[in-house]
Amino acid sequence: MARVGRLVVVGTVVLAFAALGAAEPAPGLPAKLRVLVTADEMPEMFSFAASGAPGLERELVEGFCRVHGLSLQVVPVDDFDQLIPMLLRGEGDLVTGLVDTKARRDKVAFTDEIFPVRHLVVTRRPRAEVTRVEELRSLRVGVIPGTSWEQATAEAGVPKRNRVPFRDANALLAGLRAEQADAVVMALLDYALASKRDAQLHAGAFLGAGLSAAWAVRPANAALLGALDDYLRAMGQARHALLFRYVGEEALSLIALARRE
Repeated sequence: MARVGRLVVVGTVVLAFAALGAAEPAPGLPAKLRVLVTADEMPEMFSFAASGAPGLERELVEGFCRVHGLSLQVVPVDDFDQLIPMLLRGEGDLVTGLVDTKARRDKVAFTDEIFPVRHLVVTRRPRAEVTRVEELRSLRVGVIPGTSWEQATAEAGVPKRNRVPFRDANALLAGLRAEQADAVVMALLDYALASKRDAQLHAGAFLGAGLSAAWAVRPANAALLGALDDYLRAMGQARHALLFRYVGEEALSLIALARRE
């Protein structure tokens, strides 16, 4: 059934591009699209497995490559901080899973939104939920350096001495389980997926305003950026259907709640 659903989505994209008159690959696209992805990415977002569901962002990237006749090379990146530097050095063509922030827009060009982002405080039972931002400032808060999660923590007023660094999301959540941190700050969809694996996690206060997760390319690569944006717009409702399939109704309810607050 999942295979059928995936083919329907891809077929929808192809038909949408036919309607736009996009019969040939756009000039300036690379024959091989090298995609930089953090090695700890959750499989619901981007799977590295050779079989099974590819994950939301991988399925979108694969669809783009299929429409334009490109081959795909996935480049796992261990250190989140290296994603943008590697892109700018020409070691990849596209970065997935980035939150579009002003500081990053000064360095890279972002596509249209892939999915909405809202940051929130996450604790683990038996510790109580953190319902007020003021409570967070006196806790040890786990962060991943260079991420929007760390930025949201800093903007919430958590002093640097209270921020506990972890290498990646897996280490961050392990640190929370081991009580090396009292709380962490995560993006909403990452929390929703993590809570499926650990029922003791619970959500607290939202931090900051709503943002967007998008793909990043080098600013000079206008042809690729334009082709990606055309593709994402052509996806239309099919993209929302993919989001529902991979993250589930509960996560989408959390997104709706975050937008109301």
